[in-house]
Amino acid sequence: MTLPRIGNDGVPNVYEEVCMLLTWEEPDGMEYWDSSLDISSLRMDYEAGMKPQTVVQAIYDRIEAYEEVQPSVWLHLQLIGEVMRQAHALFSRWPNPKSRPPLWGIPFSVKDSINVAGIPTTIGCPALAFTPEVNAAVYQRCVDAGGLFIGKTNLEQLATGMTGCRSSYGKTLHSTFSKQHIVGGSSSGSAVTVSEGLVSFSLGTDTAGSIRVPALYNGVIGFKPTKGTVSARRVYPACQHQDCVSFLATTVEDTETVWEVCRGFDKEDVFAKPLLLLPELPSSKIAPDQLSFRFGVPPGVALQACSPEYHHKFKQVVGALKTEAGELVDLDWSPFAEANDLLYGGTFVLERLTTLPDGWFEKNKQLLHPVTREVFEGALARGSSAVDVFRDLHKQAQYKRAVEDILTLDKGVLTVMVVPTAPFHPTIDEVHKDPLRINGKLGVFAHFANVLDLVGIAVKCGTYEIDGQDGKKTRLPFGVTILAGCGLDKQLLALAKSLEESLSFLEKD
Repeated sequence: MTLPRIGNDGVPNVYEEVCMLLTWEEPDGMEYWDSSLDISSLRMDYEAGMKPQTVVQAIYDRIEAYEEVQPSVWLHLQLIGEVMRQAHALFSRWPNPKSRPPLWGIPFSVKDSINVAGIPTTIGCPALAFTPEVNAAVYQRCVDAGGLFIGKTNLEQLATGMTGCRSSYGKTLHSTFSKQHIVGGSSSGSAVTVSEGLVSFSLGTDTAGSIRVPALYNGVIGFKPTKGTVSARRVYPACQHQDCVSFLATTVEDTETVWEVCRGFDKEDVFAKPLLLLPELPSSKIAPDQLSFRFGVPPGVALQACSPEYHHKFKQVVGALKTEAGELVDLDWSPFAEANDLLYGGTFVLERLTTLPDGWFEKNKQLLHPVTREVFEGALARGSSAVDVFRDLHKQAQYKRAVEDILTLDKGVLTVMVVPTAPFHPTIDEVHKDPLRINGKLGVFAHFANVLDLVGIAVKCGTYEIDGQDGKKTRLPFGVTILAGCGLDKQLLALAKSLEESLSFLEKD
């Protein structure tokens, strides 16, 4: 398939075919399904006899209906007939539910910086789009495990930014909770497809918060594993030293299911971590109800960046964590704050320029989104030297070592840092008026996770109300990110699962 041409409305042409769904065994009958796409729920439906073809038809009905709300979500949508053929092949190959692979019949989307053979990878930038011949390793793992690929989603251009307001394709996406508020980035469309029940999970990337922030703004779960434990081979990079393939889903259990499928050492990914280099984790199989935890939070001066609503909600979360037997402890915030400044305030942002062909930027920068171009021009204007880069690398190593002694697993006690995923939820208009300053503010609790090579999960913590622009009340989601040390993915997921129910229903007083 060639790169979709841009239509008159600025949206990529998405090719679909319409068909009626007939069951494969009973061509005279019709079935209907309209239930949850949570992996655990979908598995139960399949075990009860529901066919993946029926689910596919329902998904495409949902996609067609949602196109009226946000037509720019998809940059490529698979033909329904092709997905039907895949679903039938799954049913034919694994008719026995007991022998089915973990993602059998599970629909998923892919951020359009992840290669799928024969389908354009646009990176949100038409001038740099290309059509790969080979699948990304992480995508291949999902389809090999029985996943049903539905399509590729819109993103912030070159995965550079946290607002979701910088794609060259179609109208700016918005939060699934409010048309006035930003969707978050850079894995913008991925978050929407999960939040709206169009897919069960989505593959994305996280360099500065690109999974965690859109998860927050769309009320889903965003999991950033330890870098190098999931292959980034054939994933278009943003900053290769910080990039991390990550996951969006509606529950912690679902993110863990997908992570278990995708994780593993890939020698062809030069940033992959051999398991022998990760810390020994003797309690990796510890049950959630046996896991004790301590947690720290940012100091009061750092939390001043939060809006009043976010500040209030965060206090609620801290209270809930104490109720769940978590011990609040003072943790040194300084290495987190210092590492945060390195990503965009230091020389590391220059690595984004290495993703472009030699000499491309100077000759073609006018083809980039104006804000993306401004980010690159600002980085170059600093005139940083190789000495500056090495100094920042030394600082990074220093901060990483400091955090190793802060976020620990010791005698069954996991010490984590809990932060607001972002300090506030801006409107699209606010971002358009001041894009770089707001983008920088959004990362105050997010950027350091990649610099410090932490594992983090953005979890849902209820909602809150604000006065909308039309005079009506608008309800928006809130969430926090729980961060653990490098290699402590299993422990963090176990903790998040144990806290998920109590945190999900926190509402404002």
